[in-house]
Amino acid sequence: RMQETLTEFLKNYSVAAPAIFVAVRALAIIIPPIPGAFVDLAGLVYFGWVKSLILAEAGIMLGALVSFGIARRFREPAVKKFVALEKVILWEKNLSEKKKFWGFVGLRLMTNSLFDYISYAAGLSTMGLWKFLLASLIGSIPGLFIFYYFGGLFYQNSVYYLLVFLATLLILGSVFSKKRNIFDLISKLYGREGEGQD
Repeated sequence: RMQETLTEFLKNYSVAAPAIFVAVRALAIIIPPIPGAFVDLAGLVYFGWVKSLILAEAGIMLGALVSFGIARRFREPAVKKFVALEKVILWEKNLSEKKKFWGFVGLRLMTNSLFDYISYAAGLSTMGLWKFLLASLIGSIPGLFIFYYFGGLFYQNSVYYLLVFLATLLILGSVFSKKRNIFDLISKLYGREGEGQD
């Protein structure tokens, strides 16, 4: 229902539709209760997979930048108004221990569903802004490409198959992101990287 409402809204304001889509996609990062999946689906339906992929990436990066900035500037008192502070602190602790560039990229690749928390956590850590943005960009592109490219193929053939595809992605993302050994896996993959990239 939310996807249909947003799609209709974009149709009614076609000139401003790209900017509206980017802004709403950014809000889904800044305010976690807003589900990003329905925004992505609306973009896929209205713009097609190529344009919506580009706009979604812009929105995600904008949302990540704002979340990071809020945490970096206003710290915990402001962060707790947007997300569960205990979860952010948990991520921040692990980011501080594994703040190598490629380690964060790997973490970003495996935790798409928790990107809202990671962005705030990175702002609370000692990670630099440009390192965070570049790592977030590299880490978010593969997941978005898979979603939009294959989601577009499913949508062209059947909305039913598209919904099955989305449900599968959400379930897999949720299950994988809850694994307790995720930080151990990152450490094994990137633990030998030198500190010179910090």
